[in-house]
Amino acid sequence: MTALRTAFTGYYGMRNFGDDLFGVLCTRAAQAYWHAAPRVVGPPLAAAPARSTVPRRYPTRWYGGTGVVGKASRWLSFARGIHDCDVLVMGGGSVITARESFRKPMMLSAVERGVQLAAVGVSIGPFDDARDEDLVAAFLQRFRYLSVRDARSHRLAQAMGLEAITHAGCDLAALLPALGPRTAAPVKMPNAPVRVGVAPCRYREDGEYAAPSRRRWEEHLIATLADLRRTRDVCVDVFSLNEHPHHGDSALAQSLVERLRTEGVAATWRAYASQDPLRTVDALAACDVVVSARLHGAIVAYLQEVPFMIIDYHPKCRDFADDIGLHPLLRVTAAEAENPFSEALPALLAGERQPRVSRAAYAQRAPDIFQCAPWAQA
Repeated sequence: MTALRTAFTGYYGMRNFGDDLFGVLCTRAAQAYWHAAPRVVGPPLAAAPARSTVPRRYPTRWYGGTGVVGKASRWLSFARGIHDCDVLVMGGGSVITARESFRKPMMLSAVERGVQLAAVGVSIGPFDDARDEDLVAAFLQRFRYLSVRDARSHRLAQAMGLEAITHAGCDLAALLPALGPRTAAPVKMPNAPVRVGVAPCRYREDGEYAAPSRRRWEEHLIATLADLRRTRDVCVDVFSLNEHPHHGDSALAQSLVERLRTEGVAATWRAYASQDPLRTVDALAACDVVVSARLHGAIVAYLQEVPFMIIDYHPKCRDFADDIGLHPLLRVTAAEAENPFSEALPALLAGERQPRVSRAAYAQRAPDIFQCAPWAQA
């Protein structure tokens, strides 16, 4: 029997930790649950058991560029991906909206040739108006399978009349316990310093969603860590989880490192590199507590059972926090007036404020993302 030819498309190869992690987990899950021959639409990803549509030696800075070369690279990669596949899957992280993309007409054209469409680990909306919602509903009607990652998206899919194809799933990162590396947890030495992971994000503060002031929460965090340092040894790993030259966090992370050092706090910059998301998973797992503006810094911390706080700058952050029952004290919001870290960080380090939904219960749902699909193998 010929293996199902499955192509996964997403923002892979754009030097973003979360998106590359989706690519790795999707390809592993397709092999495990669909007995498929997976392919990554994009550059090769370390630890992904799949072919890719971009040659290994092709520079990722060209592929992810904003100019003509980058756009042409992504178009050619996508065209190659849909040319010889049975199923084309939007694999993780995408927020499906009415925004136009070159991919949409190419996907619909592929349907006419017999390619089946699916999406896993995605969110839907929100939409500006009913017209945009209707456009997306019409697009998704062409799909064979849709697994959404949050309860709000599931309610919206049902309202769109997509009940027959929609599965109430969770974030694809929840596959980590089942399909990730079987590495032992790092051994904590008795007198080791408290290791705090911080993942900033270059988000907009003037959008429709009320986002907390980036400068304010960073200053509050620095002050709290400087106070904590007076009573115990502290070291901070500042993660740049998106290394894209135009949209990434590298400058933010390096600036935060310098500001922490100015206050006498030991800090190290950790850049995401080499399209190897599992290495970054290990680095996050080595922390005692994580403060993340990047959604997948928070989600991976949760899945690795590391206490965490999330910077609530986007509906997807709120949706995840709601889904796991994250304590309000651990959500940094625009409504925050006082220092949100002064009470929360000591509580987390003391083992308090656990999410209502355990990591095990959340991760238990993850295999169903693939096992409930039409292509699942017994």
